[in-house]
Order: sequence, then structure tokens, then C-alpha cells
Amino acid sequence: MDQRTFLAARADRWFRARPVRLDLLLTALTWLVLGLPGAALAGVTGLLVATVTIAPLVLRRRFPVVVLCWSAAAFAGQLLLVPIPLPANAAQAIVVYTVAAHVGSPVVRMLALALAVTGCLAGGLRWSTPPDQTRNALVIGVTLAVCSVLIAVIGELVRGGRANVRELHEARRQRDRLTEQRRRMLAAAEIHDIVAHSLTVVIVQADAGGYAAGTTPSWRPADAGAVLNTIAGAARTALAEVRGVITMLHEPDAAEEPPGDAVHRDDLRRLVDAVRAAGLPVVVTGPPAWFDEVPAAVRLAVFRTVREALTNVLKHAGRDATARLTVERHGDAVRATVEDDGRGPDATPPPGRSVPGSELTGPDHGPAAPGHGLAGLRERLGALDGVLETGPAPDRGFRVSLTLPGVFGPDPGWSSGVPRDLRGTPDSQPGGGDR
Repeated sequence: MDQRTFLAARADRWFRARPVRLDLLLTALTWLVLGLPGAALAGVTGLLVATVTIAPLVLRRRFPVVVLCWSAAAFAGQLLLVPIPLPANAAQAIVVYTVAAHVGSPVVRMLALALAVTGCLAGGLRWSTPPDQTRNALVIGVTLAVCSVLIAVIGELVRGGRANVRELHEARRQRDRLTEQRRRMLAAAEIHDIVAHSLTVVIVQADAGGYAAGTTPSWRPADAGAVLNTIAGAARTALAEVRGVITMLHEPDAAEEPPGDAVHRDDLRRLVDAVRAAGLPVVVTGPPAWFDEVPAAVRLAVFRTVREALTNVLKHAGRDATARLTVERHGDAVRATVEDDGRGPDATPPPGRSVPGSELTGPDHGPAAPGHGLAGLRERLGALDGVLETGPAPDRGFRVSLTLPGVFGPDPGWSSGVPRDLRGTPDSQPGGGDR
């Protein structure tokens, strides 16, 4: 960057942050350059009129209407006392610009323009000289009036630009608020999924252990230990995941990795093992080795979908149900399917697989609060163009299928793992006030 441009930009920012000092400097320079020559042109009277005309510029932005009235009175006095124009009359042009740029009332702005045009025509009559006095007056007055209108138009444009900047700032603040709200909603939905799955495993294991301990003669302490280990593992995993979500919610910039980078196919295997330990047989096809190479957002979406679907199978499919998990590639898309051979979505779970608090699950297998379960998951997948299909399986049971397109093609724009609706767009950084 050119050094002079850099210094000019710094000076511009400095003065925009200190408008009073800028007006003081402008007034002083205007008096030195345009006020002092009044003494040479019209003597002491010219110097006095010039000073009276220029001095109110110090207050031009704080009291623009008062300065307008003062300027009009000073100009009227000049017409009576001084027969010639003065360089200090440029101060009146600054006042016209200030009113147009800083006053919100259109009545006041139109009044300022009317006073300016009237003063220009009056000045043309006062300063015109023979032999063609009328023609000279008309030329002088119209020329000055056109200049006044142009100055007022410039002020209107500055005022409109400032209003647009305020609207842009407000729109950005609104966008930031909506983004934060969206982040919190996603975090709440994620915590719901984690808690629902973990509590399902815990409650199923506890119910099964209590039932077996009371009805099975061969129940051994080792069996109780296995149940308790499963419960403890599910609880620890849930606690760690919830802590991670809360940390990311409160410190979104603290994580160096995008969401989902910690999810790999081994995590899917551990999820399946936990579900099997809860008593649900799961037949797994995949995930293949390429699963660890797809974008983090894909892995996270697959993991969430599988976890929610297996949780629902645990809760609703029935005691003797078997689940089948398939993760495969279809063209440039990844498809994950969870299908069970249980009682189907309309069946009432038998006592052996009933889980208190089943209202935590999605509406596709039972009641749920809005934004949770499979319905909430479907909403969150929209940021990845994902398609979630749920419904009865061809034979019996229930089927959940997730398709994420464009995974193996060109970068679809969400490979960073951040949903599109949470990524801000670059915004211009307009400067502070105006002049």
C-alpha cells in the first residue's frame, strides 16, 4: 500500500472518531483561508462578517438547525453591510451540506435548500454591476443556486449512505443473533440425542439386570458386573459428549477441529457394541475404510443418524428384534441405513423392551418434543442437503435411511463441517461517522 494512502486512511479514521476536533480544525482553517481575506476586501466590516459567518461551523453537527438560522441571519447582514461577495460565503455552503447530511426532518432540509436558493438570488441582485445589471444578476443568482442544489444533493447522498450503513450493521447484528440462536438450538438437539441414547442403554440394562436377578436362578455376580460396566461406560461416554457440546457452545472458537473430526468408523463400532450390550443384536455391513476419509460433517451426520435409529429400535422394536446397519457408497453419495425386523412403528413395545421416558425419542417411532428425535435430525441435515427417509420396512419393522449427496464429487461447500446457515459471509467494514 502506498505510504501516503496509508497515512491518509489513518488520519481519516482518527478524525471520524473525533468529530469535534475535526470541526474545530475545519473552522480554524476556513477562517484562516477564507475569513482573513475579508479584511483586505471589505476592511474591518468584511473581517467581522466573515468571522461571524465562519465561527458557528464549530457546532454544525451538534446544532445544525441553529447554525442554519445563524448563517441565514449573517448572510442577511452581509447583504446590508458589504456590497461584494466574500470568500467566507463558502461557509454557508458547508451549512447547507451539513443540514442535508445530518438532519432527519425533510421539512428542515427543504427549508435549508429554499433559504440557500433565495440567498443566492438575493446575492445576485446585490452583487450585480452595470451595464447589464439584470442579466448579470440572473446569471450570478442562477449559478449560485445550482451550486447550492448540488451541494444539498451531495449531503442527501451522504445521509442516505449513512442510513444504509446503519441498516447493514443492524442486519449483521440480527444475523449474528440468529446464528447464535441456531447454534444453541443445534447444541440442545445434540445433547438431547446423546442423553436419549445413553439413557436408553442405561435403563434397558438396569431393567434387564433387575428382571434377570429376580427371575433367573443362574444369575451370577459376573453378570451383574457386566451390566454395571455397560451402564458406567454409557454414562461416561454421554458425559464426555455433553461436555464437548457445551464447551463448543460456550467457546466456539476454542476448538481447532471442525465438529465431527473426532468421529470415525471406530466410534460407530463402539456405538454398535454398546447397543449390542444393551440386548439388541445388530448386523453390520460397513463402514468401509473410506469412511474415515469423507468430510467431518458426513461422519458426524451418519453417526447421529445411526445413534438415533438404533436408540429407537431399542425402545420400540420389541424384545426379539434384530437391527441391520449398512453404510455404503452410491455414486458420489454416502448412504446409511438402519432397518429392524421388529413390531413396526405402530406397535406398543412389550414390557421387556419398554423404556420409561420414551418421549425423548423421535416422532417416527413415538411421541417427541418438536425439534428432537428423527424429526429434529431431519431439520439439521438440511444444511448438508441430506435426505432422511423413515417408514415401515418392506417385510416388517422400521427403516431409517440417510443419503448425503456430493460427498465424493467436487467440494460441496460444507466439507469444513460447518452448516451453511452458520457460516457468515464477508462483510464490508464501513468506517465510523461522516463529514
